[in-house]
Amino acid sequence: MEIIKKFLAGVAIVLVGCDDSDTGVNPNSNEELIFQSGFEPGSTGVPAGAHLDMIGADSSLEEPNDWESDLDDHPSIGDFAFQYEGGEDSERYAVLGEDPENSANTTLRFWLKHPNVEKNGVKFKGRVQANIYNNTAGELKNVYQKVRLYLHEDMQILTQAPAPFSFLTVFEFWNNPGWIDPDNGFRITINLVKKDGNLGTPLNFGIHGQTLEGEKYQSIWEEDNSTFAIPIGQWLTTEIYLVEGDGGRGRFKFIVTPDGGEPITVFDITNFTHHPDDDNPDGLSHYNPMKLYTDAELINWVNSNNKVMQLLWDDFSLWVNKPIP
Repeated sequence: MEIIKKFLAGVAIVLVGCDDSDTGVNPNSNEELIFQSGFEPGSTGVPAGAHLDMIGADSSLEEPNDWESDLDDHPSIGDFAFQYEGGEDSERYAVLGEDPENSANTTLRFWLKHPNVEKNGVKFKGRVQANIYNNTAGELKNVYQKVRLYLHEDMQILTQAPAPFSFLTVFEFWNNPGWIDPDNGFRITINLVKKDGNLGTPLNFGIHGQTLEGEKYQSIWEEDNSTFAIPIGQWLTTEIYLVEGDGGRGRFKFIVTPDGGEPITVFDITNFTHHPDDDNPDGLSHYNPMKLYTDAELINWVNSNNKVMQLLWDDFSLWVNKPIP
């Protein structure tokens, strides 16, 4: 009941930023580029097959461009790594490879052919994700990330799915993760969604903010954008602004720019960006800047049509205290 009261109070408040600023930035804080990489030579995935980590420095960019000294060793950041949660390379992987639009460009590919996450002897989900985990408490309260996203042509089959779906996660932000702090478990998730089972229905973005209630997450706010049809086989530049705050001061803004097009605001939300009952929120201790995560039924349906779920990523950068436009 306390959560509901706080949520309703937040809904009634107009869009405002933090610290009396509509930019969402504390005027006493310094804007900082923590890290950037285009996955170009010098930036190396290890091991050579299904990557578990990134090392080296992207020779195409200026500092801060080193995965270890600039990202992993930054005082606000815990560590970067790839996570699969089980499975074999024949089922899933993250790997550096060629851009389908430009053979001279290197990208990061998430490839998910079979479910790889197992429980009680059953593989019921599939996961390929990048983790930025164990971050310094209180440091990541105002975060901006920019990354290019490309839905491989195989993802076109999802527009033919015979039933709607809303669980196909591409970004996730934890404040705090329920496996560490179950009393204050909270996450913001961006999914690819299909609104109905009609043939040819385009994919859209959906978002929700959820609290952990017992063993399940429950939405305290959610939104779908049905006006922007996600292009497949075309690069999108995605931008995410997240400001920690309550129902009137938390902010989440998601902007996409298709190549050759204009920026489109997909979501601009003012609401809780931490658990409503957390009296001392301490920023993003964990988050997934790039993710491909869904259930076995959808993965198997794609595979039954001789396709493989694939997302490509490029030109990743992470900032703190960047003003919200």
